[in-house]
Amino acid sequence: MEDVSSTTNPKIKHIMSHHIGEFDIQQGRENAWHNLTQIKADLNIDNNWLREWDVIRRPMTLEGVNTEYSLNVATDNPAIQIGVPFTDTYTPVTNRMLLDTIKESFLGVKGVTLSSVGSIYNRNRVFLSFKLDEATASIGNRKFENYVNFGNSFDMSSTVWWGNSNRCTVCANTYRLNRSAKGAFAGQATGIKHTRNAAARLIQIEQIIDATLGAKAEFEAAFSRLASAPISADNAGDLFAGFLGGGEEMSTRTLNQTRRLSTLFKSGAGNRGETLADAFSAVTDYYSHESSGDDAGKQFVSSEFGSGANSKNAFWDLVNAPEAVTSTIAAGKKSLQLTAV
Repeated sequence: MEDVSSTTNPKIKHIMSHHIGEFDIQQGRENAWHNLTQIKADLNIDNNWLREWDVIRRPMTLEGVNTEYSLNVATDNPAIQIGVPFTDTYTPVTNRMLLDTIKESFLGVKGVTLSSVGSIYNRNRVFLSFKLDEATASIGNRKFENYVNFGNSFDMSSTVWWGNSNRCTVCANTYRLNRSAKGAFAGQATGIKHTRNAAARLIQIEQIIDATLGAKAEFEAAFSRLASAPISADNAGDLFAGFLGGGEEMSTRTLNQTRRLSTLFKSGAGNRGETLADAFSAVTDYYSHESSGDDAGKQFVSSEFGSGANSKNAFWDLVNAPEAVTSTIAAGKKSLQLTAV
């Protein structure tokens, strides 16, 4: 039997990152970071992985006698047990219920494309991500996409939930992030409990789209302010040094990070080395693509869930606070003076 507990096993970190199990599939229009995506160009609400199976309730027995508990099994393979035991007070929202309700809710809504769909934790949780074209923000040479995300669980780990974010759900980490999405370019995810009549009040799509467009407008306004706030290359370098060094002497690694951010400030995608927007984009590019070396799985987890995500959020807060920018530049000058260069 394969030892999946060993930290030297190269498979374990990928399993822990995405939790796409033996009985799971993630479908999308392009390959996700984990390289497990089943590419499906004609992906839509009626043609996807969640239409290929569902859950069906089976009573649990004890010594041949029915108990008050039931358990879900997969319709395509009854040997696959899904979720945890439940009583009559809990009503599973099946794949069909979820998909049909989303389909009905999106009737007449244009510019919505199903980008990703799948299951994780061996079908215990399912998800869908729709790109909302109207909520794509283009500011200068930069493009920010926005998604309406849906999720459901059979293991009672969450309610049925939905919300908007600039992150497409493709794995367990993005599932968790989108479920609790909030911030500059994300709305607060919303959910309902698994109770009787759950499907009838499942989704109010107009509220979701309104929230998504509202989040887009807030982000565009904030980013436009950054794009109109000039900063010199020297001050940007000091800003990065202050952000990383905090006024203290920097290690060689931190100094190299500062220099790399200064390079991205001037030559990163869409950057001209002129504004706070360029500074923020430099930090985003670095922590999204470079901070963890060549390990794509480690880089993704750091960027979207770990220290990289925290750094991007912290720098966003920083550049949106003029007094903090000034004090951080001063701290950066001090860090550079203390550091042998």
